[in-house]
Amino acid sequence: MDKPSGLSVHNLEDPQNLLQVLEKQLNVKKLYPVHRLDRETSGVQILALNSSQAQKFAEQFENRATKKIYHGILRGTLSAREGVWDQPLTDKAEGRTNPQGVPKARVACETRYQTVTANTYFTHCEFQLITGRQHQIRKHTALVKHALVGDPRYNDPKYNKKIAEIYKHSRMLLHCSSVDILEHSFKCDLPKEFLDLVPAGV
Repeated sequence: MDKPSGLSVHNLEDPQNLLQVLEKQLNVKKLYPVHRLDRETSGVQILALNSSQAQKFAEQFENRATKKIYHGILRGTLSAREGVWDQPLTDKAEGRTNPQGVPKARVACETRYQTVTANTYFTHCEFQLITGRQHQIRKHTALVKHALVGDPRYNDPKYNKKIAEIYKHSRMLLHCSSVDILEHSFKCDLPKEFLDLVPAGV
């Protein structure tokens, strides 16, 4: 499914989560997420109808046998049009002052990126996750001083507030656009909010 931004996959502390909504809509007792997008991230979210299929798909993620493509809008203009970010990160949520976390807990990471289009204020990037650490894209963009627009954890709150006032939306601009797994290719179109900041072809 195309998960909307602002809805967690299975956090029971939220008033409602994705699993609760879909289980009710589909009239099934239980759905099994085979990977998990952050609450703030939109896009391709794969769920299975039974535990055996969930395990089969989850193993593909664990063995890095999938191809995951994300799109994001970054603050400012990147100096390089493509490259690799490989700063080691912890595998848990961190804060804006230290996105990498404590040195002893850091593990190897790799995010490949390329610029889709850019203007003076924003860069639209495509990302391929080679590893899958928590908040990996969010942390890597923050470390190179081009945090994702609207990121409530790793970008400057004052900046996010200003952008929200100008563009009339406050979501984090990160979207999982495609996942290739077990000969299947799942795709979701970019949300309108992305083109509000960096129109195609600029």
